[in-house]
Amino acid sequence: MNPSKDRNNWKTVGEVINLIRKPIALYTGQIVKKWHAKLCCRLQGECANPVVCKKETDYKKLCHSCNQWYQELAKWHKKANKRQIKWRENCDTSKWPVDPWEVAKFFMPILGHNKGTIKDAESTDLSYLLNVLEWMNDVIFSPDKRVDLDLVRKLRSEVRNPWAHSATQELTDADLNNAFDTANKILADLDIVFSCDEVKKCIKDIKSVQTGGITNVVKAELDTQNLLRYDVVATRLTVNQLSEEINQLKENQISDRQIFEKKLENLDKCISQLQISYVQKTERRAQIKNCIPDKPCTFIGRDAEVKEIISSLMEDGCGIVSIVGGPGFGKSTVAIEVSHRLSDNRDIVVIFSYMSNVSTVSDVFQRLCQDVGVNPGEDCKSSFTLWLRNNERVILVMDNIEQLLEEVRSEFTELVLTLRKNSQQQLQILATTRTAFSIPNQPTKSIQIGELDEKSSVELLRKCCPNTDVEDIYLCDLAKLCGFIPLALCITGSRIPRLDDPAELIQWLEEKPMKALQSTDKTQCVRKAIEFSFQMLTSEDKKAFARLSVFNGNFQKKSAQEAIERDGFETQDFLEQLVDRSLIQSSSDERFVIHSLIRRFLTDHDQLQDEKAIGEELMVRHFLELCHSWTMKSYSKDGFTDARKLLKEDAHNVEETLRICCQNEATSLNINVIESLARSDIYNSSSRLFSIFGRDLLPRTVLKNFYEFCIMLAGGRKQLAIEITFQCLVADEEGRRIGWKSPQYIVRMELIKELFDRNETVLKEVRSLHQFCYYFYARYYSRIARNTPCPDLPEDDHESLSEDKDRSSIDNVGETLILIERGHLSKTRGIKVFHSDKIKYQKYLECAKSFYNQALSSAKELLGDHELTGACHKYLGDVYFTMWKNEEALPHYSDAIQLRRKLQLDSNEPFVYLLKNYGLCLSFLSRINESVDVLNEARDIADKLAERGTLCRANVYFALARMCRRWKPDCQEAAKHAYAAMEMKGSLHPNNVKTLEKIIKTAEGSMA
Repeated sequence: MNPSKDRNNWKTVGEVINLIRKPIALYTGQIVKKWHAKLCCRLQGECANPVVCKKETDYKKLCHSCNQWYQELAKWHKKANKRQIKWRENCDTSKWPVDPWEVAKFFMPILGHNKGTIKDAESTDLSYLLNVLEWMNDVIFSPDKRVDLDLVRKLRSEVRNPWAHSATQELTDADLNNAFDTANKILADLDIVFSCDEVKKCIKDIKSVQTGGITNVVKAELDTQNLLRYDVVATRLTVNQLSEEINQLKENQISDRQIFEKKLENLDKCISQLQISYVQKTERRAQIKNCIPDKPCTFIGRDAEVKEIISSLMEDGCGIVSIVGGPGFGKSTVAIEVSHRLSDNRDIVVIFSYMSNVSTVSDVFQRLCQDVGVNPGEDCKSSFTLWLRNNERVILVMDNIEQLLEEVRSEFTELVLTLRKNSQQQLQILATTRTAFSIPNQPTKSIQIGELDEKSSVELLRKCCPNTDVEDIYLCDLAKLCGFIPLALCITGSRIPRLDDPAELIQWLEEKPMKALQSTDKTQCVRKAIEFSFQMLTSEDKKAFARLSVFNGNFQKKSAQEAIERDGFETQDFLEQLVDRSLIQSSSDERFVIHSLIRRFLTDHDQLQDEKAIGEELMVRHFLELCHSWTMKSYSKDGFTDARKLLKEDAHNVEETLRICCQNEATSLNINVIESLARSDIYNSSSRLFSIFGRDLLPRTVLKNFYEFCIMLAGGRKQLAIEITFQCLVADEEGRRIGWKSPQYIVRMELIKELFDRNETVLKEVRSLHQFCYYFYARYYSRIARNTPCPDLPEDDHESLSEDKDRSSIDNVGETLILIERGHLSKTRGIKVFHSDKIKYQKYLECAKSFYNQALSSAKELLGDHELTGACHKYLGDVYFTMWKNEEALPHYSDAIQLRRKLQLDSNEPFVYLLKNYGLCLSFLSRINESVDVLNEARDIADKLAERGTLCRANVYFALARMCRRWKPDCQEAAKHAYAAMEMKGSLHPNNVKTLEKIIKTAEGSMA
């Protein structure tokens, strides 16, 4: 062995580690940032209580936001044993939503004192970076390929660790060669999945070190020592910490030994006494256990609640714990499970008493005496009290105290206080109820029981039919129809083995759920469970509750107020009453929801149909008014974001409102709904603006059906302006959905042209509608190859409206939309004459640019940050791009992207088209890497949004294929995208299909 040479080898490996850390840090940092951005879109925002969450060691006790983040991070950590994850030692949980590198620390080994110094990828040691890459799940890297995991492990275990742990700071030639081989391989792989200048530079630098050695020995020595110091400091701190802990243990040991010696003196005496006591109590305890019902055969999905209840009783010492939940949610089952666990594991007397048929305090004492085996005599209260005093620790489980709370609440409260007092507060009560309650001056806790999650629901169904070969996807559908309610799941599961075709059960649950959810012996019935709570309402409250069933999802208090026609105070009181009875649920954002099965119970109730019809009418009127209000707010200065948030919160209710309108036209059940629509502003004036505002928040099919219905309604009432407006909206939906050259779109546009020509004089009375319809049709007509572009309207028709301060928002925005349509038409004209008349081509595009600029100025002034402002930027970028003025196009595309991200409009088709054009513009400026990133982002969004054969998706893949071909004519990547685009060639122009065929042919030729 040559010490000098081996020492030099050690230094050289240190230089390799120092060089390779930089590109790996860059790669790891980008992966983490991209994933963090996706998580921020899906998960709840900031930590609700940073001070508490920063210290909390149990993830279940974190705030809702931090708990959501923990669950998501743990799901994608590759360690099977999640307890081994050092999240508490490494992370500040409150920073997860705002700091990507705080998320990266979740995947690192314990950091110790390094926790504070590691701020980002650049400040992180190579070993920690490699741990992040190894323990992050493949999904995090999707859709891109991740760097080779075997090489990651090899770089850490065979290169970095031997170097760091070499006591003599010497390595052999074999170690050196292995280091170079591993480094070169991982960099080559990294260059494929993450090609950038830093990777390429590192490849050259390592080759240089491998062939010529270290050129700057002093710098390399310094870098190596700095790297090593990182490990040495961490090790020293760890050793110091361990030394302090050992010293403390020694001190504690001396004190503990003295205490143990004293306790041992009395141990023999205690053992004999305990043996006698145990023999005496065994028989008595066995008898008492007989009053606990049999343990549930199937107990799934409630372990967390059981542990919380036991902890509240045994550790927190709560005097009264209540299990609160809706009908059929499994409160009694949980109470029985808790009773058995308490009775099995502790020297405690547990008494389980059914109270469902008990309605007076006297009856309560009678039932308790019966359950504990005491003769009640003439005074059952005194008999039970005497028994209670002779027992040290008793837990009384009172199942279903609903009627006691309803009919004799004050007497029941007094009973509990008396029992607690007579037992010197040793008696604890566990109660099940649908109604939340509390008792003054007593330590109480309420445990809410909700629906099961989907996984537990499927498991419960599977347990109910263990020998039946049924697929999980089918069980998932059944679980959803059962509303994830345990009682409904058990009844449904028991039916599955008796059916020839289990699919029948789905049909029954959809058509007649209350009848389907009744056991064969009729002892268990979901309807009966719901009816018990429903019958406790007054007659007027039953009617009001029936009206609330029109809400298919959550709703706010104001909406409920409109539906039940009560004032704000009365509505709040009524809703709180329903929440207390577990008939509806409330959320932290002050919204309410009726469980799906309870809603179906109300919907199918024969005596409540009139109230439901009234509720539908009031709901339609209310939400049509809200839609108009939100639309107008969205077209006020900088009001777009707030209005959009309001629509998002109630999108499901708006969707239901639009469906009710269409259904009533078909069935003629509720003429009042039709009249409410006919009088609404959405129908009469703001429909065009509403369609733009709500386009990507509401289902296209629902919007199209609603527009079609409005066409029929307007046609029947001879309302020409309204009819043609909705014809344009339907045509626009057809074009976006199927394509601008589809037969459906063409038929619709020809119908609009016929209506326009026949009624142009009448339409001129509504200036903005007249011009919008004309240019809307003109742009379509001018696209047709054989047609000459439509001329502009006469200048007289373009006279600006007078500057009237009282002019409506609809008129103001209408003028902006007209400018945009004129810009579209001018651009179409220019493209039409591109090959035949270059002068006209330039003239038309300059006109388009002028119109778009005017529209942009108007949008900025009227609307501020708004979708329409971003659209104008995009249209200007498109004009410059068409004119080959890419440098001028770029800032408009960039502004449009920035604004759409700010407005959270970055996950829909318009944003995909914007990214596509921006990416192509970058490629023509030879900014290839940026272009690839942008087009890949467009592709990812398109894949998530669109059906497989849509025009949007086809255009993105075509753009990617064409851009990759410009980069490398024989590029296999271009062929991959071309093949994907060819699967959707029916949506593409024939010329584009030919281009794709050439790309594929070129790529195949290069492989031959």
